[in-house]
Amino acid sequence: MQVEAIYDNGRVEFTHPLRLRHDRLRVLVEVPDEEIADLGNPYNLPPEVLARAARMRTHLDEIRNAPLPPDDELPPVSGKILERIEAFTLREDH
Repeated sequence: MQVEAIYDNGRVEFTHPLRLRHDRLRVLVEVPDEEIADLGNPYNLPPEVLARAARMRTHLDEIRNAPLPPDDELPPVSGKILERIEAFTLREDH
């Protein structure tokens, strides 16, 4: 279940009251990248590793942000791909 909360100087407060079964539990918190102060190099990685990671991130961003080709330039959809699409649809339905 996803619930909204506000971080306030080391405390996380739910925006709406929520009764929990236990006083202590593990949660996953998603923090927007722009809200995180520069962490520097917390694992003390060598500069060449950091440089390679930056190149990889740039390359992946270029792939993610590349425009999609027009529909008429896409290859035809094969029977195998149609089967996979149907399988994913079935999984989503169940």
